[in-house]
Amino acid sequence: MHKSQLSYFIQGIRAAVPTMLGYLPASLAFGVGGSSMGLSPVELLLISFFVYAGSGQFLILASLQLGTPIVTMVFLVALINVRHLLYGPIIERYIPPGLKTRLAKAFYLTDEVFAVCYLKLKDIAPEGKTAWHFGLGIFAWLSWLTGTAIGIFAGESITRSFPLLGQTLGFSLTAMFVAVTLLTIQGPMVRALLLAALSSVIVAALGWSTVAILVGAAVACIFYTPQSQQVQHG
Repeated sequence: MHKSQLSYFIQGIRAAVPTMLGYLPASLAFGVGGSSMGLSPVELLLISFFVYAGSGQFLILASLQLGTPIVTMVFLVALINVRHLLYGPIIERYIPPGLKTRLAKAFYLTDEVFAVCYLKLKDIAPEGKTAWHFGLGIFAWLSWLTGTAIGIFAGESITRSFPLLGQTLGFSLTAMFVAVTLLTIQGPMVRALLLAALSSVIVAALGWSTVAILVGAAVACIFYTPQSQQVQHG
Protein backbone atom coordinates (compact mmCIF):
# COMPACT_ATOMS: atom_id res chain seq x y z
CA MET A 1 0.00 0.00 0.00
CA HIS A 2 1.40 3.36 -1.07
CA LYS A 3 1.76 6.19 1.40
CA SER A 4 -0.19 9.37 0.80
CA GLN A 5 1.61 12.52 -0.32
CA LEU A 6 0.85 14.03 3.09
CA SER A 7 2.65 11.12 4.77
CA TYR A 8 5.75 11.74 2.69
CA PHE A 9 5.51 15.47 3.39
CA ILE A 10 5.38 14.81 7.14
CA GLN A 11 8.30 12.40 6.80
CA GLY A 12 10.25 15.22 5.14
CA ILE A 13 9.39 17.54 8.05
CA ARG A 14 10.75 14.97 10.50
CA ALA A 15 13.95 14.75 8.47
CA ALA A 16 14.22 18.54 8.73
CA VAL A 17 14.11 18.68 12.54
CA PRO A 18 17.90 18.57 13.14
CA THR A 19 18.40 21.27 10.50
CA MET A 20 15.62 23.37 12.01
CA LEU A 21 17.20 23.15 15.47
CA GLY A 22 20.48 24.37 13.99
CA TYR A 23 18.91 27.14 11.91
CA LEU A 24 17.07 28.75 14.81
CA PRO A 25 20.14 29.98 16.74
CA ALA A 26 22.03 30.90 13.56
CA SER A 27 19.18 32.99 12.14
CA LEU A 28 18.54 34.43 15.61
CA ALA A 29 22.12 35.70 15.53
CA PHE A 30 21.44 37.27 12.15
CA GLY A 31 18.33 39.00 13.50
CA VAL A 32 20.21 40.31 16.51
CA GLY A 33 23.18 41.48 14.44
CA GLY A 34 21.02 43.20 11.84
CA SER A 35 18.90 44.94 14.46
CA SER A 36 21.97 46.25 16.27
CA MET A 37 23.08 47.84 12.99
CA GLY A 38 19.80 49.70 12.65
CA LEU A 39 18.17 47.62 9.92
CA SER A 40 14.39 47.49 10.19
CA PRO A 41 12.47 44.28 10.95
CA VAL A 42 10.99 44.35 7.43
CA GLU A 43 14.43 44.63 5.83
CA LEU A 44 15.84 41.76 7.87
CA LEU A 45 12.85 39.50 7.28
CA LEU A 46 12.96 40.21 3.55
CA ILE A 47 16.64 39.30 3.45
CA SER A 48 15.93 35.99 5.19
CA PHE A 49 12.87 35.43 3.00
CA PHE A 50 14.57 35.95 -0.36
CA VAL A 51 18.31 35.47 0.18
CA TYR A 52 18.00 32.53 2.61
CA ALA A 53 21.73 31.87 2.79
CA GLY A 54 23.42 31.97 6.17
CA SER A 55 26.95 32.85 5.11
CA GLY A 56 25.58 35.21 2.46
CA GLN A 57 23.38 37.04 4.93
CA PHE A 58 26.17 37.57 7.44
CA LEU A 59 28.31 38.79 4.55
CA ILE A 60 25.59 41.35 3.79
CA LEU A 61 25.80 42.65 7.36
CA ALA A 62 29.59 42.85 7.21
CA SER A 63 29.43 44.60 3.83
CA LEU A 64 26.95 47.16 5.13
CA GLN A 65 29.25 47.90 8.07
CA LEU A 66 32.15 48.47 5.68
CA GLY A 67 30.10 50.60 3.31
CA THR A 68 30.55 48.18 0.41
CA PRO A 69 28.72 49.24 -2.78
CA ILE A 70 25.51 47.31 -3.44
CA VAL A 71 26.78 45.88 -6.74
CA THR A 72 29.91 44.53 -5.07
CA MET A 73 27.85 43.12 -2.22
CA VAL A 74 25.55 41.26 -4.61
CA PHE A 75 28.55 39.90 -6.50
CA LEU A 76 30.22 38.62 -3.31
CA VAL A 77 27.04 36.94 -2.05
CA ALA A 78 26.55 35.29 -5.45
CA LEU A 79 30.18 34.19 -5.47
CA ILE A 80 29.86 32.53 -2.06
CA ASN A 81 26.74 30.68 -3.15
CA VAL A 82 28.07 29.48 -6.49
CA ARG A 83 28.92 26.24 -4.68
CA HIS A 84 25.20 25.42 -4.70
CA LEU A 85 25.47 24.83 -8.45
CA LEU A 86 27.53 21.76 -7.58
CA TYR A 87 24.83 20.32 -5.34
CA GLY A 88 22.08 19.95 -7.92
CA PRO A 89 23.88 17.52 -10.26
CA ILE A 90 24.78 15.26 -7.32
CA ILE A 91 21.17 14.68 -6.22
CA GLU A 92 19.62 15.24 -9.68
CA ARG A 93 19.06 11.53 -10.31
CA TYR A 94 16.85 11.32 -7.20
CA ILE A 95 14.65 14.28 -8.16
CA PRO A 96 11.58 13.76 -10.37
CA PRO A 97 11.60 15.69 -13.68
CA GLY A 98 9.69 18.92 -14.21
CA LEU A 99 11.34 22.33 -14.55
CA LYS A 100 8.91 24.26 -12.33
CA THR A 101 9.17 21.72 -9.51
CA ARG A 102 12.96 21.62 -9.74
CA LEU A 103 13.24 25.40 -9.68
CA ALA A 104 11.06 25.49 -6.55
CA LYS A 105 13.24 22.87 -4.90
CA ALA A 106 16.37 24.78 -5.90
CA PHE A 107 15.23 27.72 -3.79
CA TYR A 108 15.25 25.53 -0.66
CA LEU A 109 18.61 23.91 -1.44
CA THR A 110 20.99 24.94 1.32
CA ASP A 111 24.14 23.15 2.46
CA GLU A 112 22.27 21.30 5.19
CA VAL A 113 19.21 20.47 3.08
CA PHE A 114 21.52 19.09 0.42
CA ALA A 115 23.28 16.90 2.99
CA VAL A 116 19.98 15.46 4.25
CA CYS A 117 18.83 14.85 0.66
CA TYR A 118 22.11 13.17 -0.18
CA LEU A 119 21.74 10.82 2.79
CA LYS A 120 18.03 10.03 2.65
CA LEU A 121 16.35 10.97 -0.64
CA LYS A 122 17.54 7.84 -2.43
CA ASP A 123 15.59 5.71 0.07
CA ILE A 124 12.29 7.51 -0.51
CA ALA A 125 9.82 5.89 -2.93
CA PRO A 126 9.72 7.63 -6.35
CA GLU A 127 6.12 8.77 -5.92
CA GLY A 128 6.95 10.44 -2.60
CA LYS A 129 10.25 12.19 -3.37
CA THR A 130 8.69 15.55 -4.29
CA ALA A 131 6.44 15.74 -1.21
CA TRP A 132 9.28 14.60 1.07
CA HIS A 133 11.68 17.15 -0.42
CA PHE A 134 9.19 19.98 0.01
CA GLY A 135 8.50 18.97 3.62
CA LEU A 136 12.23 19.11 4.32
CA GLY A 137 12.94 22.30 2.40
CA ILE A 138 9.93 24.38 3.39
CA PHE A 139 10.22 23.74 7.11
CA ALA A 140 13.98 24.35 7.12
CA TRP A 141 13.25 27.70 5.45
CA LEU A 142 10.42 28.51 7.88
CA SER A 143 12.71 27.78 10.83
CA TRP A 144 15.23 30.27 9.41
CA LEU A 145 12.51 32.92 9.13
CA THR A 146 11.29 32.12 12.64
CA GLY A 147 14.78 32.44 14.12
CA THR A 148 15.26 35.76 12.33
CA ALA A 149 12.00 37.07 13.79
CA ILE A 150 12.96 35.93 17.29
CA GLY A 151 16.33 37.64 16.93
CA ILE A 152 14.69 40.87 15.78
CA PHE A 153 12.03 41.12 18.45
CA ALA A 154 13.46 39.22 21.42
CA GLY A 155 17.13 38.59 20.65
CA GLU A 156 18.50 41.47 22.67
CA SER A 157 16.68 40.43 25.84
CA ILE A 158 17.70 36.79 25.32
CA THR A 159 21.38 37.59 24.90
CA ARG A 160 21.27 40.01 27.84
CA SER A 161 19.77 37.32 30.08
CA PHE A 162 22.14 34.63 28.80
CA PRO A 163 25.48 36.31 27.92
CA LEU A 164 27.24 33.03 27.09
CA LEU A 165 24.52 32.19 24.60
CA GLY A 166 25.02 35.53 22.90
CA GLN A 167 28.74 34.83 22.49
CA THR A 168 28.18 31.42 20.87
CA LEU A 169 25.26 32.18 18.54
CA GLY A 170 27.50 33.41 15.76
CA PHE A 171 29.35 30.08 15.67
CA SER A 172 26.18 27.95 15.50
CA LEU A 173 25.94 27.97 11.70
CA THR A 174 29.58 26.92 11.31
CA ALA A 175 29.19 24.19 13.92
CA MET A 176 26.10 22.80 12.22
CA PHE A 177 27.78 22.86 8.81
CA VAL A 178 30.76 20.90 10.19
CA ALA A 179 28.44 18.38 11.89
CA VAL A 180 26.40 17.81 8.74
CA THR A 181 29.58 17.40 6.68
CA LEU A 182 30.91 14.75 9.06
CA LEU A 183 27.62 12.84 8.85
CA THR A 184 27.78 12.66 5.06
CA ILE A 185 31.41 11.53 4.77
CA GLN A 186 31.84 8.09 3.22
CA GLY A 187 34.99 6.14 2.40
CA PRO A 188 35.34 7.17 -1.27
CA MET A 189 35.08 10.85 -0.26
CA VAL A 190 38.08 10.97 2.07
CA ARG A 191 40.78 11.56 -0.55
CA ALA A 192 38.72 14.21 -2.33
CA LEU A 193 37.91 15.98 0.95
CA LEU A 194 41.55 16.03 2.08
CA LEU A 195 42.67 17.50 -1.24
CA ALA A 196 39.81 20.01 -1.14
CA ALA A 197 40.70 21.08 2.40
CA LEU A 198 44.37 21.47 1.50
CA SER A 199 43.48 23.53 -1.59
CA SER A 200 41.14 25.78 0.42
CA VAL A 201 43.75 26.36 3.13
CA ILE A 202 46.40 27.30 0.56
CA VAL A 203 44.09 29.72 -1.30
CA ALA A 204 42.85 31.24 1.99
CA ALA A 205 46.45 31.68 3.18
CA LEU A 206 47.11 33.68 0.01
CA GLY A 207 44.38 36.08 1.10
CA TRP A 208 41.46 34.91 -1.06
CA SER A 209 39.19 33.44 1.60
CA THR A 210 35.97 33.71 -0.45
CA VAL A 211 37.52 32.08 -3.51
CA ALA A 212 38.96 29.35 -1.26
CA ILE A 213 35.47 27.91 -0.75
CA LEU A 214 34.91 27.62 -4.49
CA VAL A 215 38.36 26.16 -5.13
CA GLY A 216 37.84 23.54 -2.43
CA ALA A 217 34.43 22.59 -3.84
CA ALA A 218 35.82 22.32 -7.37
CA VAL A 219 38.78 20.17 -6.27
CA ALA A 220 36.47 17.85 -4.33
CA CYS A 221 34.26 17.37 -7.39
CA ILE A 222 37.25 16.71 -9.65
CA PHE A 223 38.85 14.07 -7.41
CA TYR A 224 35.71 12.41 -6.04
CA THR A 225 34.92 9.06 -7.63
CA PRO A 226 31.45 7.68 -6.77
CA GLN A 227 31.44 4.24 -5.22
CA SER A 228 29.49 2.76 -8.13
CA GLN A 229 32.26 3.81 -10.55
CA GLN A 230 34.91 2.37 -8.26
CA VAL A 231 33.10 -0.97 -8.27
CA GLN A 232 32.86 -0.94 -12.08
CA HIS A 233 36.56 -0.18 -12.44
CA GLY A 234 37.37 -2.90 -9.92
